[in-house]
Amino acid sequence: MNLINQITHNKFLTELFPSGLTDPVLIGQINLDLGGKLYLNIHTRQKPEIEVLKWGTWGKDYNTIVVKLYTRARKNFHITDWNNVTYSQLIIQQNNDHILLKQTHDSFQLELELTGLIFQECSTYTDDLDIEGNE
Repeated sequence: MNLINQITHNKFLTELFPSGLTDPVLIGQINLDLGGKLYLNIHTRQKPEIEVLKWGTWGKDYNTIVVKLYTRARKNFHITDWNNVTYSQLIIQQNNDHILLKQTHDSFQLELELTGLIFQECSTYTDDLDIEGNE
């Protein structure tokens, strides 16, 4: 299932990734507030299909895009070995009254039961030394 199709206000994301987020992603931040408010940042190293001038050039000025989302947590929220989180496939399941996000890789496991996802913004950064011109 395409995560972008589950996100409200996703027009910009569908332009960036018309085929969806097909590469492994990293859930970089989870911020859980009182009342079940949840902010979720998903990091991708998937090259966007369009150039965003203010971000610069892919592979030179940035190589990671952060998709910032707002949602509400439901009853179940499970994380095991969070300090071992890494890029891996994100599994999305749409149920009657919630969205289930699952991610597993070797030693870490993540399961989030959420209500609708709302797009907030994107940011970019340079991750590691695999940018052109860096040694």
